[in-house]
Amino acid sequence: MSRPGNYLADALAGALTQAPANLVVTYHYIRPANSDGVTGITPERFAAHLRLIRSSYEIVPAEEFCLRREQETGLALITFDDAVRDQFDYAAPVLEAFNVPAVFYAPMRPYADDGSDHWCTQHLLHALAQELGWRELERRVVRLIGDPACDEAEMNRIYHYEVPMKRRLKYLLAFTLPAGVAAESLRAINTTIGLDASDWYISSDDLGALQASGHALGGHGFDHVPYTTLTPSQQESDMRRAHRRMTELFGDRPRTMAYPFGRADETTRRLARQFGYIHAFTTDDRVDGMNIDIPQGVLA
Repeated sequence: MSRPGNYLADALAGALTQAPANLVVTYHYIRPANSDGVTGITPERFAAHLRLIRSSYEIVPAEEFCLRREQETGLALITFDDAVRDQFDYAAPVLEAFNVPAVFYAPMRPYADDGSDHWCTQHLLHALAQELGWRELERRVVRLIGDPACDEAEMNRIYHYEVPMKRRLKYLLAFTLPAGVAAESLRAINTTIGLDASDWYISSDDLGALQASGHALGGHGFDHVPYTTLTPSQQESDMRRAHRRMTELFGDRPRTMAYPFGRADETTRRLARQFGYIHAFTTDDRVDGMNIDIPQGVLA
């Protein structure tokens, strides 16, 4: 296996100073066109990423990556967060065409069997912004919650990748307001819009089909909230519910985890080990596919 080449180092320049010995890339939305609420990459660009990554790395399944990464270099892992429908509709066919394995990190709120609302707050935010436009959604949220102060330096650090117009509302709902208040505010707005979570997420049957075809499913919390904003008991409750539901639906097997929002503290890491995850990824462990720019004329 060749070591990472200059082309890939150039492509990663927006995120890293050099290509890493082993590479983990994360994706969210893969779609033909963007919206005011959701920004992703096209299937064509995703395919170009796979060509470029495969030219310098061996792309392997999640469990194999975890077993080999300490002793070997030149390995790559392709990951997807949130189990949004785009990934099944547009990314999975590209993966199949390239015969490339991936791991899909799925929050379990969309697959709850307790009769509760199936929206994760962060994703309802994206869906409502796509429907209403970002400025109109923020106007409606502020009308409900007021205009609380936020830590602008921390906001800009966390959401550095996001356009400034979107940062404040995302930060308020994820890191400033209590999770229950943020969720109820968006759900109240959605009562007049009527967006259905089943249209947003990969179905449980399709997740099962992805696993059966050789891809992995991994933990991503239950409610998809930053664990660092929760008490230890709240963290344990959320992770326990997520682990139990994924096991009920997709079987008991070795799995990795991606911390929601990529953040964890010592309690979170201890709980991940306690629930048997063979590895858990933070934001710093992975390169965001949005930051990979294909060098002009390379592997076109």
